[in-house]
Amino acid sequence: MGFPSVCYCVILPQPLILVLQLLDFLRHAVLLCLSSLGLAAPPAADDHPAYAPPPDLWAVAEAAAPSSSLSLASGPAPAPAAIKARLPAVRYADLKSRRCAAGAAAASTCCAVCLGALEARHRVRELGNCAHAFHKACIDKWVDKGQATCPLCRALLLPTDADAGKLPSFSF
Repeated sequence: MGFPSVCYCVILPQPLILVLQLLDFLRHAVLLCLSSLGLAAPPAADDHPAYAPPPDLWAVAEAAAPSSSLSLASGPAPAPAAIKARLPAVRYADLKSRRCAAGAAAASTCCAVCLGALEARHRVRELGNCAHAFHKACIDKWVDKGQATCPLCRALLLPTDADAGKLPSFSF
């Protein structure tokens, strides 16, 4: 005897499946909006991958290479305000002239976050480890989202204490 080899499935019409998927999407969108406004508790991460908190990149870097220059001797990740304070905003024309005076290679003329052109009048931030430059507003949004690495090359945004004496490399 045993189990029959026929699968007993309920076949739903395609329009009904699409309506159910739309309702599920709307439910997730409403829950995310309410939780971001603080009007509802955030759903459990098991409920949907969109609700999972972003990974702690500083802890990942320490675990990946505890003895290399990626490890942070300062401990926990700095706050976004502290990162912004250590990465001053300058006019792109000033940054470009400083790089030319130092004999560095030609800088990229494109912001890798928004893919917009970097013009002489724009305010930019130059990252501490890799010396990549981004629009001030673009990199500030990146930092505010909890990101701790360069959006282009994934180097840490700020140099570690061991790297404080070294000059950044100007590779593009």
